[in-house]
Amino acid sequence: MQEVYYLYGTILTGEAVAANNRGDNIGNTTTLQKVFHQDDVHTSVSAEAIRFALRYRFQLEDPESVNRSYYSDKGKLEYKDEKISNWDPNGSVYIDDDLMGFMDAEAATQEKEEELEDESEVSAGKKSKKSKDKPKGKVTKRQSPLAIARAVSLRPYRGELSFNCVSGEKTKGQLSLYSAEMHTTEYQYSFGLNLGDVVNKVHIRQLIEAIIDPPQVAGNHARFAYDFSPASIVLRLTSAHSSRIQNCFEHDELNRSYTLEKLIYRVEAKDIPASELIVGGEVARTEEGKQLKKLGVMVLPGVYAAAEEARKRIAAIADEYQVVAGG
Repeated sequence: MQEVYYLYGTILTGEAVAANNRGDNIGNTTTLQKVFHQDDVHTSVSAEAIRFALRYRFQLEDPESVNRSYYSDKGKLEYKDEKISNWDPNGSVYIDDDLMGFMDAEAATQEKEEELEDESEVSAGKKSKKSKDKPKGKVTKRQSPLAIARAVSLRPYRGELSFNCVSGEKTKGQLSLYSAEMHTTEYQYSFGLNLGDVVNKVHIRQLIEAIIDPPQVAGNHARFAYDFSPASIVLRLTSAHSSRIQNCFEHDELNRSYTLEKLIYRVEAKDIPASELIVGGEVARTEEGKQLKKLGVMVLPGVYAAAEEARKRIAAIADEYQVVAGG
């Protein structure tokens, strides 16, 4: 039986001010999404927003490589193959279909008509005459090899607000003052990729590159100029079905920083083999980064270096993965 390999990762952004320029609001206050984490309120960015940014990055690099494209001037999505009628895992596939999966559910026309007829007859007091031979709908789907978790602020939300005034001419009787929630924090999110389920292995390299250098992550909240690239990153290449590194960064309120204490403990306890981990970025200069290095973890000064090391390790799995290493 062929061994299954996964690439897991947890990304920690740099510290910046997150705010909502437009989108959801309560009254005249634009709000940030929030979740409870460790019994406290934290702000959050949806996994869908992160996936959208990665998909858009693929589009920016090569518009012909994606099935679904977003055009900001039109404000809409356009597909090359919306019904996924040309999906061929033995041939050429779009990168977004390959990494993020798809589902197109279509009921048969006759089946829809019979359901409406049954509903009208039942409402009239007649028995339903469902046919055993009625046609079935068609579902074209592919499970996503890529899983992305919701991003959660490292620091708890403490109710930061800004107060603003609508620019231009004011209209009598209309409220011109508004407020916006802000949050000065880092964000962290985790991902997992089943390498064996990726049809075109070169897409693995492109995903790693997109995670290291993503475009703006906006989603429903259109966050203003918040850099979602990793300041620090933890990667794990393994055959284990559980990540064990999800949200491994924790806020250290005493030192006004972050800690990898739980990750260090798991390495010391041998729940995570040190040889499977790659740590890169600003965390390399911390005492905990140095401690991980002493435990046998590959600790590198930059996130690009960590990404390159991950690509090299993946390329060494088998011949079909050699394209992941790149040039």
